[in-house]
Amino acid sequence: MIDIENLTYRIGNRTLFENATLHLPSLGKIGVVGPNGCGKTTLFRIILEQKDIDAGEIFIKSGARLVCVKQEIENGEIPLLNFIIGADKELIQLRTTLEDKQISDEKLANAYDAYVAIDGYSAEARASSILDGLGFRQGDFHKKLKEFSGGWQVRASLAATLFAPSDCLLLDEPSNHLDLETAMWLENFLGKTNKMILMISHEKQFLNSICNYIVSISNGQLYLFKGNYDTYIDTRSKQETALIKNIEAQQKKREHVQSFIDRFRAKATKAKQAQSRIKMLEKMEIPEMPNVEYRVTLSFPKPHPPVDRKLIILENVAAGYGDKVVLRNVELCVNSNDRIALLGANGNGKSTLAKLLSNRLVPISGKIFYARNSKVSYFSQQQADELNVENSPIEILRNVVRDFSETQARSHLTRFGITQSRSETLIKNLSGGEKSRVLLAINSLYNPHAMVLDEPTNHLDIEARGALIDAINKYEGAVILVTHDFFTLSQTCNKLFIIEGGRCTPFNGTLDSYRKMLLMKEINQNSSANHANETKAPKQTGNGSKLKKRLSFLEKDIKILEAEKTILEEKLSKFQDAETYEIYIKHCDKLAKLENEWLELNT
Repeated sequence: MIDIENLTYRIGNRTLFENATLHLPSLGKIGVVGPNGCGKTTLFRIILEQKDIDAGEIFIKSGARLVCVKQEIENGEIPLLNFIIGADKELIQLRTTLEDKQISDEKLANAYDAYVAIDGYSAEARASSILDGLGFRQGDFHKKLKEFSGGWQVRASLAATLFAPSDCLLLDEPSNHLDLETAMWLENFLGKTNKMILMISHEKQFLNSICNYIVSISNGQLYLFKGNYDTYIDTRSKQETALIKNIEAQQKKREHVQSFIDRFRAKATKAKQAQSRIKMLEKMEIPEMPNVEYRVTLSFPKPHPPVDRKLIILENVAAGYGDKVVLRNVELCVNSNDRIALLGANGNGKSTLAKLLSNRLVPISGKIFYARNSKVSYFSQQQADELNVENSPIEILRNVVRDFSETQARSHLTRFGITQSRSETLIKNLSGGEKSRVLLAINSLYNPHAMVLDEPTNHLDIEARGALIDAINKYEGAVILVTHDFFTLSQTCNKLFIIEGGRCTPFNGTLDSYRKMLLMKEINQNSSANHANETKAPKQTGNGSKLKKRLSFLEKDIKILEAEKTILEEKLSKFQDAETYEIYIKHCDKLAKLENEWLELNT
């Protein structure tokens, strides 16, 4: 569907791609990986013809529909549900035609057939299902877009992209504005999508679960690997090992030839052979070791001074903002070596609890106790907006710690992968990942005994996320973590707390069991609400219109039930559950009745 031939693209004096060639498989689910700044987003813009290339050609199959998430919403007055359905232009046009009272019967019949063919009657149900999955509530569906925050508007744009008819989805870090729960839903949704997906992501869980191909951007070239991310890493490692062995063998051969030349060049009897070896050596390519991908190292300082094991204790705490109470009756003890994950959908109070624990929010009632001399740091991605963009990282650290020398500041930044040149670069010229690492460096000052990290992985590439995982695991203090990155949570946290309905309750299972619980909840919700948002069929004229209408509704209901039956069968194959099995039996019975009615009407 998409072929790239000899692509060259430059930004100023910097070459992002040089004679790069790539042939992408149709219907492939392709993850695009590479370090920050390698050109992943630029590649998307080139494919979408938003960038002019210096050389090469991009071939896209004629008529192919490429859809990406819009960065800005043009009209904030549109209600949310209308905005999502409006992403299907053909659907809107057909509805307009069907409502035209002046249209001929023939055109009306053709429009009706087309409307049934694109499953127009289930549009509201399909759009509502996507909105539910992305965390919107039923009461949000008729709100105007301008009433939502920027993060929720991004979710709305993502929902519209998923709903729009397409042959290829281009998704640039689609989970970045999601919580863990909605990220899991999106992973499940994309995994079942029967279309081509080209996706930039720094989340191993996403890349492993969804993708069957990986495109790696390295040294201005595009490399296609078959398999998911783990397979790609294994394949690349084997290729690099084989290449290194080949280079070493070639180097030994060169050394052997050079040794012969050095020994016999001066001897008349061997001069001819020596000259022959010299010509051979000149023709042999000088071996080059493969470029090693950049490495990021992070390290958190040892907590100091020593304090009591129980760092933070919350007793019957309530918290909120103004008259709005977000959390009630919170009972929680954070020990000095805890690794705590806060789970729950956005808006339930994870960030509120994070601010409570880091003493950035005063409780409405209840008590919070901190161990004497203890220090708690707080990281929030929103803090990036508070950095003075006209300062360098060194200047910012020295403003925070007045007695820091330039050498001390640079040394501290080096612990977070900020090199000397980047430590002297203005914040406004740093990448999102570099800003995150500067924030981590700031928050690790003063040797804290506990770190509260609210979405620290946003904008970090896979290499940096791996370094963060290592740093957390080596850190000797407590960590309270909020992130939508399932892999980071699974590699670091051993205590899980669910924030839901104003409560904070421990979850005694594993992250995998939490994932299963969410999937089961989704099945139950779909079962009880699969007809909640259906659109009434447009009026028809002429003989047989009622029969045709009934058949259309039956076909639509059968299609929905068959899809849900497949989901239930898949879940039951992995996890036997009496409640799910009961739902499955009811689905089968209802499906059989509808199929029998459809057969009777068609005979």
